[in-house]
Amino acid sequence: MTIIKKSFPLLLTAGMVVLFGCGDGSGSKIETKTDSLATRVESGVDNLGNKVDSLLNKNPDQNFLEDAVEANTKEIRALTLGQQKGSAQVKSAATKMLSDHKKLGEAVKDYIGKNNITLSDVDTADTDNDLNSTAAGIDFDKAWADKMVDDHKKVINMFEDAQNDVKDAQLKSMITDALPKLRMHLEMSQTLQEKLNKTK
Repeated sequence: MTIIKKSFPLLLTAGMVVLFGCGDGSGSKIETKTDSLATRVESGVDNLGNKVDSLLNKNPDQNFLEDAVEANTKEIRALTLGQQKGSAQVKSAATKMLSDHKKLGEAVKDYIGKNNITLSDVDTADTDNDLNSTAAGIDFDKAWADKMVDDHKKVINMFEDAQNDVKDAQLKSMITDALPKLRMHLEMSQTLQEKLNKTK
């Protein structure tokens, strides 16, 4: 969009000067008219660009909420699989983390409802096919622990970035309150991952 804004008026001006700028000495008048036309075109392109940018760039609070709902929904699904198919140590970790993620989901849902927010771009499709297709046992436990580590790193990064981006004070407070538990989940997952990796 920036390239179009900058180059189009210049190309138009150059073209008009080449076509009409030579001949009977009236080039200066034509150049003035051409400059005026180029200015109007550039202004129109700028306005169009701003409208497109406005449509493409959502409110940062909305962006965060859509990402958070999507990530938390998928996390709850993976944690539930851990409860169902994991060993005793996986079930224990999954149960502890699941409780926190459900509370977080309820808090976000409550916030969305109270503020009459409509989420339009949330993908909650079941993409945990590797966990779904892995039979219960050490392979499942290792895959599950690996996923917990990767997912929590991504979620923590998302929440940390959102602390600086979101505008609403209540939402910012929710993010701040959630981060310690998410970091605790990551440490728990990493400990489990290390322990499982030593198991043959």
